[in-house]
Amino acid sequence: MPYVLISTGCAFAVFLAGRLDRTPWRYTSVADLLQVIVLSVLAILLALVFTFALNRLEPVARSLPVVQGGLIVSFLVFARSAVRFWHTRQIRINGNAGVNVQPHETVLVVGVNTLTELYLMSASEFASRRVQVAGLLAEEPSMRGRAIQQKPVLGTIEELPEILQKLEVHGVAVDRVVVATAKDRLRPRALETLLEVEKSSDIVIQFLSEQLGFEGFSEEAAALSSQKRNFVPEQSALARLENVIDIDNTNSNFLFRKRIFDVFGAALLIITLTPVVLIVALVVALDVGFPLIFWQQRPGLYGRPIKLYKFRTMRAAHDRQRRIPDDERSSAIGRIIRRARLDELPQLYNVLIGDMSLIGPRPLLPCDQSTDYAGRLSVRPGITGWAQVNGGRIISPSDKCILDIWYAQNASFVLDLKIVLATAKVIFLGDRINTEVVNQARSDLCLNSQLRAIMVPAE
Repeated sequence: MPYVLISTGCAFAVFLAGRLDRTPWRYTSVADLLQVIVLSVLAILLALVFTFALNRLEPVARSLPVVQGGLIVSFLVFARSAVRFWHTRQIRINGNAGVNVQPHETVLVVGVNTLTELYLMSASEFASRRVQVAGLLAEEPSMRGRAIQQKPVLGTIEELPEILQKLEVHGVAVDRVVVATAKDRLRPRALETLLEVEKSSDIVIQFLSEQLGFEGFSEEAAALSSQKRNFVPEQSALARLENVIDIDNTNSNFLFRKRIFDVFGAALLIITLTPVVLIVALVVALDVGFPLIFWQQRPGLYGRPIKLYKFRTMRAAHDRQRRIPDDERSSAIGRIIRRARLDELPQLYNVLIGDMSLIGPRPLLPCDQSTDYAGRLSVRPGITGWAQVNGGRIISPSDKCILDIWYAQNASFVLDLKIVLATAKVIFLGDRINTEVVNQARSDLCLNSQLRAIMVPAE
């Protein structure tokens, strides 16, 4: 009883001090789950110290703290992930989720004020599936790292070029910068940075005060508008995806059963592989430092943007003077981690929240996702897939997409089992191109196209 009371008090104190209650469960991220693990371990250690000081832990079984810590972490991680999954599912259902892929635009918001909050609320209410806010820019450096409505402050306005480079590394192409601060309140250097970015790139700078009719163009903006370029802002490959996704051959009952299998499989693997994850995290921390997790924006099911998580295996992409080449950023340890696919372990969280599946086409960068192969987006992307076990990194992009589309049209539990067994072989023996499988996929897809042409009468 003393240990129960002490551990409960320590948990309350540590969780409140660590602000674990500040993040709504429906917005849980990988960082929040890592925070749960760290704070839970700290709470158990404090309880052990206080109980030892009280009665030297004589009535407490030595295995009890381990079991207790495991149960706390498992419950909090599972509960938060379940709420996040349910919230995401409800948004998709209420938002009339379907195969229609709407144009997608990525936005940065300048300013931390009431208008910023109003814009974020409006974007979420009226354009949640069309406008994605990548983050905020503040006037003051002290705001860096804070968040408004779960949107992080990435830095200051003067740091906009560097922030755009960092987002580009993550696969995020910014289309528009929305300025929620009046121009006369911006520092001259900040305004100059915004206008220079618009002049030197395809990014559109939009001042909300002008859009609302409260302010005319400044002299700088007027001069720029007189020299305005005639261009159509280039959207990412994801935004140009048309409604060409064919899911007629996909069994909805199979996909539902597969989703259930994914949830239980991912949860089991997370619990089982926790020691491996901790070891890899330690190695990454010693090799490339913090942060441990790297993310990139990729097109997921039906082309919706998802954040793909990985362990970092390369050092920072930029220093103060230049962009560092990939061969200089990589280390021998990083190459070993990638070779063993250990950097993919954080994607079990993607599977748990419904962004990915254990088996499916690997998600590509938006710029690499061609509309000609949009059929591969008709199923959830996977940690491993048919293309990965029949060529992996050495197969050509077109053949990889062909294999992915063939999988989408022929997905089954038997095929998934083959992929699981083949994945283990690839990890130990490396990537090898299976020419027979590639040719068979080409032949099957060509035959299906011919049959559709025969069955669909010409207009």
